[in-house]
Amino acid sequence: MFTLKNFLILIGKNALISLIVVLITIFTIIFISKKIEILSNKIALNNKIEYEYTNRNELEKTLKNEILIVSGNDTKIESAFPPSNNILDFVNAIDSLANNNNISQTYHFETPILLQSINSFNLETISYTNNFSTNMSVFINYLKEFEKLPYFTKIDGFNISSQDKMGWVGISNISLRGTLYTKKI
Repeated sequence: MFTLKNFLILIGKNALISLIVVLITIFTIIFISKKIEILSNKIALNNKIEYEYTNRNELEKTLKNEILIVSGNDTKIESAFPPSNNILDFVNAIDSLANNNNISQTYHFETPILLQSINSFNLETISYTNNFSTNMSVFINYLKEFEKLPYFTKIDGFNISSQDKMGWVGISNISLRGTLYTKKI
């Protein structure tokens, strides 16, 4: 029969069943959301690893290509530093430049000075002065060819003096001061 007590028991059972279903649903949603979060983190990590792997392979290819380009140049760089006790190749090179440009020159080299020691490579500098008697256009050609020499050298400065009626553009006495970088043997 239908009494208030039976009615309240029926409502209580249904409410209890509904509460259990809601709790199971909430726990299921939390469980599935955690699984989704773990799975999305794995996917993000895999994508990051794949991206890093792709970048590493591209970097490796780039480095291999650059090593091929640079690999032959280490001997050129090594030979660009003549030994400080034998700079004859450099002297021959500047003599050849002077002869090619029909310039007479006199030069004077100073004593080598230790500049820096890197691992077993001792770098020294030798200051030098080179005196010319020529016109400016020939001297400019000399400098253009001097720039192409396979040695580490720098021009510290030069002086130009002339008694020519055209001024320093004509026949001038030029004194070039430079530094040659060498290796100590």
